[in-house]
Amino acid sequence: MEDKSLTGTRTNPFIWAVGGGKGGVGKSIVCSLLAFWLARLDKRVVLVDLDLGGASLHTLMGIKTPPRTLNDFVTGRCKALKDTCVDLELENLRLICGASENLALANPQFAKKRKIIQNILNLDADYVLMDLGAGTSFNVLDFFLVAHRKIAVLTPDPISIHNAYAFVRNAVYRRLSQISRKTPYVHELVQKAMDPKNDLNIQTVKELLEVIGESGGNGAMETLQREIRRIRPAIVTNMARDPSEKNIGNVIGDVAENYLMLEMTNLGGVAYDERILEMVSGMIPLTRMGLSSEAFVNTYEIVSKLIRLN
Repeated sequence: MEDKSLTGTRTNPFIWAVGGGKGGVGKSIVCSLLAFWLARLDKRVVLVDLDLGGASLHTLMGIKTPPRTLNDFVTGRCKALKDTCVDLELENLRLICGASENLALANPQFAKKRKIIQNILNLDADYVLMDLGAGTSFNVLDFFLVAHRKIAVLTPDPISIHNAYAFVRNAVYRRLSQISRKTPYVHELVQKAMDPKNDLNIQTVKELLEVIGESGGNGAMETLQREIRRIRPAIVTNMARDPSEKNIGNVIGDVAENYLMLEMTNLGGVAYDERILEMVSGMIPLTRMGLSSEAFVNTYEIVSKLIRLN
């Protein structure tokens, strides 16, 4: 996909979604550092905290009490989502704070979710980076799937690797479920395949597509294949303590290709940096971090790769 925001012909922002299979992997930190570098590259950037059940992105920017949040838009206190944007001290970077004080928004109705997505797509920016909640709820997956760049963050911890794969797997099946609704028998097969213990013993997406094809659904099978190719998620390994750990994303990539027929991009890793944790604890904006930090250098390299992707 061509990044038209770089050529001046794009009218809507380019959307990056940053998610992960579990909490504690540092996805909010990675999202913040990616936004930092885009802003430094003279791109107009909006960070959106979509961790609807536990918003905290504002604390990484040194904001204790947000003046406006996503909840002000959802409840109508702000007519447009852009009106909730908070200017940050770094030029070109704005933030839409999450609404953790509103428990009802942690699981928004379809109409509210669609309203949020539509307004995000219409924000006046070159890039919008969505920091998603942890886990694989439908809301998290739907925000992830709507993005132009889908980024999953994990750590070298084996449990994190397993959860990251589960996150990607659930995103694939969520998309297949969405687009198969108009074909009931295909939709039913997709729903069955989502359960690893299904009675048809379908264990991979390839097997699912074969069953659909054998059932006379060649057209549906081809449609699903096209949608899978369009997902193209990317992997970032965070808090790598050893250079070899930065490429752990290749493990998920290989498994995803074999079991999900999914093409993934390993963006490399971000080094563990004790200073980041100190800044988070002290509510010092991450945008003040010294450029000599290896983690900062790593995220610059990741941003460069993402911009070059097509």
